[in-house]
Order: sequence, then structure tokens, then C-alpha cells
Amino acid sequence: MAYCVRCGVELEKGLKECPLCKTEVILPDEQDSSERVMLFSDRMPRRERPRMEIAPSRSFLFLVTFIILLPILVTLIVDFTVNRKITWSFYPITSLVLLWILIAYPAMLKGCTFFQIITMDLFSISVFLMSLDLYSGTFPEWSHYPALSLLLVWVWLAGPMLFSWKRIYLVLSIWFIGTSGFLLAIDLLTGGRDWFFQLACPMIAALFLAGIIGVLMRGLFRAKPLLASGTAMLIAAAVFTVIDATVNLYVSGLKLIWSPISAAVLVPTSVFLFIVNGNDELKAYLIRKFHL
Repeated sequence: MAYCVRCGVELEKGLKECPLCKTEVILPDEQDSSERVMLFSDRMPRRERPRMEIAPSRSFLFLVTFIILLPILVTLIVDFTVNRKITWSFYPITSLVLLWILIAYPAMLKGCTFFQIITMDLFSISVFLMSLDLYSGTFPEWSHYPALSLLLVWVWLAGPMLFSWKRIYLVLSIWFIGTSGFLLAIDLLTGGRDWFFQLACPMIAALFLAGIIGVLMRGLFRAKPLLASGTAMLIAAAVFTVIDATVNLYVSGLKLIWSPISAAVLVPTSVFLFIVNGNDELKAYLIRKFHL
């Protein structure tokens, strides 16, 4: 039984309007289904995009293998026919082999993780660069620099992937040790000018300690963001001072050049945040004033 939505009068079946107040009667259950306006989602059902597999199929792998193998054989035969040995063809052949490895590895090992793919790719590129260096002349001449850089990239990716962000202290330690080892190796390979211990090591240590303090302050940021922000500014000013003093000490002598400028901005701002954090009335005024 239907009733008028305005005056409450009982309505007979089939009425288009209320006989008392002339309010339009809408009875969806009694309307002809052909007259109903269908929703767009009913008329045009949403089509879900098919999920694409990151790893290529075996058929695609066979096709790519054939496409890459063809120029390898052509360049090898041409080079050997003309020079009776492998000369210039070594470079395109190794490049094509590297390309095949980058494409084929995910297809060869179904279910491999992203970390395994990244590890294989970085290792393959490093071997490729070292092979070029070895074939072109004295080894090692230049390939160890990009190889060490790729190793550092792997270290930075391996930390959070292997131990997750729940072990942030372990991740930061791995980053610190890996970066220090990379810079120390570069220092030794470039002649051992001792710039690592005098220049790089103090700056890395300052950044590492700042990162540890930042992790320890995670709870403070949630509970008292003003106090935490002021503390973070003081830490940043201290890190900038250490970097400025370290660089100038290594180059010319112990002095500060640009860090006092940053400290002149960060320290007063930090003091202001401390004052606001301890003054509820001032905090409420600033919230109203700036619509925070």
C-alpha cells in the first residue's frame, strides 16, 4: 500500500498524483521496465583492464631469441670473414647478449621477485662493462667505476627489500656501510689521496646520525609536530655546519662560509616553534589566524 509523501493520504494503485495535494506519485515498482531510465553502469558495464604479466611468455622469449640471434650471427660471420678473427663484432655481440639477458631472465624464472630481477640486471650490466674494458685494452681501466656505482645502487635497493622498513636502523646501517665502502674504494682507486677520511667520512657520519635521530623522533612528530619540527631544524643546522667546516678544512682551513646563513634562518625559526609549542594561547591564535 502506498501513501502520499506530503500529506499521508492512502493512494490507490495506478494514481499519477495525490488526489488531495496534487503531489506527484512515484512508484518505481509499478512502472514499466521499458520506461525506466537505466543507469549508465547498467547500460555500459565497466570492463576491467586485463592484468599484464611483467614476465614475458615463453613464445615471446623464443621470438626475441631468434630476432637477437640473427644479427649476432651476421656480424660475427662478416667480421670473421674479413678479419679472420673477432674484432669490432665483439661490441655489438656483447650488447645484444646483454639485451637478451635483460629480457629473458624474467621469462626463464617464473615467479622471481623484483629484487632478483634487479640483482640480475645490475650484475649483467657490470659484467658487460667490464668485458668491454677487458677487450679494449688494459684492465681495469674505467669499468670499475660504473661497476662500483651499480653495486652501490644495489646496496641501497637491497636494504629495504631484504629487511623492510620495520628494521629501519639496519637499513640505515647498510646504507652507511655501503656508501662508505664505495667512497673508500674510489679514493683508493684514484691514488689514495686520503680525502675519504678527511672529507667524506665526517659528512657521511653526520648524515647517518641525523637519520638515526630522525627515526627516533618519529613518535615525537606524531605527538608534538611543532617541537619535532624545531628539533629537526636544529639538527639540520648542525649537519650543515659539519659539512661546511669539513669541506673548508680539507680545502683551505677551518672556517665557516655558508652554514651561518642557513643557521640564521633555521635557528630562529626553531626557537619560534619551541615558543609556540609551549604557549597554548599563542598556538590557538596562530591556528585561527592562518586557518590551520
